[in-house]
Amino acid sequence: MIKKLLCLTFLLCTFVTVQAQEFEVPDYSLVKAEDYEKYESDIVAATKWLVETPINSKKEKRIEVQKFVFKWLEGTPKISMNVSPDIVTFLESPESFIIYLAGWASYCIENNDYKNDLQGNIRGIENVITFYNANKKVLGKIKAIERYKKLQKKGKLEKHLQSKL
Repeated sequence: MIKKLLCLTFLLCTFVTVQAQEFEVPDYSLVKAEDYEKYESDIVAATKWLVETPINSKKEKRIEVQKFVFKWLEGTPKISMNVSPDIVTFLESPESFIIYLAGWASYCIENNDYKNDLQGNIRGIENVITFYNANKKVLGKIKAIERYKKLQKKGKLEKHLQSKL
C-alpha cells in the first residue's frame, strides 16, 4: 500500500511539474481596456507557473513571465490593488512580491471578485508561502514569510491580514 501511495505521489508531482513548465507567454497586445480581459486565463496560468517552477531554473523565461504579469497588472481596468506595507513585509525578495501580486490577481479572476482586498491578500500571501517553501534553499530565510507561515499553520492568517487592512 505504501509503495502504491509513493508511486502515485511521484506521478502526481511529475504531472504538476510538467503542467507548470508548459506555460508559454502569449504574444500579447495590451493597449485598450478590452485587451486585458482576453489574457485573464494566461495570468492565472502564469501565476501557477511562477509559483511552481523552481526559482533557479528557466531564468530567462521567468523574466518573460514576470514582465507579462507586470504589464498586465499595471493596465488592467478590473483590478485595483491597495498594497499595504503592513502586509508586504518581504520586499527584500522581489520574486516573492511578484508572486504576491499575481496570486491576488488570480484570486480576482478565478472568483470574479475584483473588490475583495482581504481575499486577494490572503491568496497572494498563500502563494508566497508556497513559493517560499519550495525555494527556501535558494531564497534563504526570510523572517517576514516565516511569520506568515506560522500564522497560516495556526489558522490565524486571515485574521492577521484583516487587522492590517
